[in-house]
Formats: sequence, C-alpha cells, structure tokens
Amino acid sequence: MAHFESSESESGGLRDIRFRLGETPGRLWLPDGEDGALPLVLIQHPGMSSKDDAIVSGPARAWATTHRWACLGLDAPGHGERAVPDPFGAMRDPEQAGAMAAQFAGEVAAAVDTLAERYPVDTGRLGYYGYSLGAMLGVPAVAGDGRFRAAVFAAAGTGPLSGPAEGLAGLEGVAVRVIARERDEVVSPDATMELYAGLPGEKDLVTLSGGHFAIGDDVVGAAEEWLVAKL
Repeated sequence: MAHFESSESESGGLRDIRFRLGETPGRLWLPDGEDGALPLVLIQHPGMSSKDDAIVSGPARAWATTHRWACLGLDAPGHGERAVPDPFGAMRDPEQAGAMAAQFAGEVAAAVDTLAERYPVDTGRLGYYGYSLGAMLGVPAVAGDGRFRAAVFAAAGTGPLSGPAEGLAGLEGVAVRVIARERDEVVSPDATMELYAGLPGEKDLVTLSGGHFAIGDDVVGAAEEWLVAKL
C-alpha cells in the first residue's frame, strides 16, 4: 500500500486535510463533529489548475457545509504539487493520454479506499464532478471504479483522455449529467454528443451559455443540483 501522510487544520466548522498518498497530492474537506459515514464527492479541476484553486475549494467548502458531504480534490498528473512545464504534452499523444487517464483512475480508486479507512466516508454514496480535463479524466476513472452513484462531466467529450463512446459500459449504474457550453472553443459539439449518446444508464444533458473557459456559478449550480438529487 502507498505511504499516506497528512496534516489538518480547522476553519469555519470544517476539517481541512491535506494529504499525500504515494505520489498523489490531495485535499479533503470534512464537516466537523460528524459521527456517521458521509457521502464523498470528488471535485476535479480543469487543466492548468489544481485542487487548491477556487473552482475546487469553493464548491468543496460550500457543499461540505450545506450538504454535510466529504469533499475531495486531487492534483491531476502534471498539475498542482506535481506540475510539469507542459502538462498538456501527454494529451497530444494518444498513447500518453491513455496512460495518464489510467494513472489517474488508479489514483482515484486508491484515494477512496485509503480515505475510507481513516475518515467517516460512505463508499456506497460516491459522487464525481469534473470540468474539462477533470471531466475527461473522470469518465474512465468513474467507469472503472464501479462504486460511484452519480457523476457530472462538464465541458467534456470523447477523446484521448475520456476514451471512445464504446468504452462507457462501466457507467451503466452511474447517474450522469453532461454539461455543455454553447460556444465551447475546445470540445466540439460532436464530441460532447458522442459522449452523451454513449452513456448506457440514467443520463441528463444541460447546455449553458458561454465558452469553454466561462467556469462560473451556473456550472457549479447545475452540478450541485444533480448530485443532491442522485446521492
């Protein structure tokens, strides 16, 4: 088992736990004073971002406070505490992109297992919300894990990281919402619709105004709405 180390602080009624599991840096927000097992929601950042940015920490703190969820963020390979000069280099090569996605999927499963051993986490109520890179890495991670109940993939489509539509069978038992942008400059409408059409189970599609980089409260609200309903 990979080495686990952590440090903890408290702020606003939340436990803020920074950890490293092997080579994977992560951060866990827990409501203070909870005795029972909590749903766990993994909030995954887009490219050039990290677990510490407001796109992760903002929803994490709000959802942990409002819904009493354990909220988790991980630094994706090549990002955050393990940043590299060109984190998108792997994505330009299909073989490297596939390896990156497989690495992240393994890190997600290991993080869930390890945190559930140490903190009040209910592995029967797992949720996932990712944007762009976080969503595309999340597709194979959630599909391969087999324990997630609900997922939101925003600004995502089929491609080297998320894989082809034929590889989505593992999402059959996951309630999935796909969030698209009307003027997405990065992910084509065809790729988004191919992802949505390939989802084998309960699914929903929401289209929001704006472009790929317009990450705002509308996206977070649509993700929160779905996770509240399905967790």
